Amino acid sequence: MIVLAEFEFDLDGNAGIIYESLLPELGEDYQRTKSNLKLENNILILNVKASDIVSMRAALNGWLRLIKITYEMCCITSNTQVIN
Repeated sequence: MIVLAEFEFDLDGNAGIIYESLLPELGEDYQRTKSNLKLENNILILNVKASDIVSMRAALNGWLRLIKITYEMCCITSNTQVIN
């Protein structure tokens, strides 16, 4: 059984930053899942394909957690100043 999921995230103008920060995660090679990130019109799109529901759950837990944490960091750092 093949399981497919697609999520679209409107991230308050942070989609490009989040996309760039998550690209290295796509380099990971997993046996039972394949993930893809796209950026279209400042919307982050996550596609996950898995060979079973257990793999899908694990992949989505990981990706959704990464996106959430990265978004939270963008929100925190947008309210701070960098001092050189």
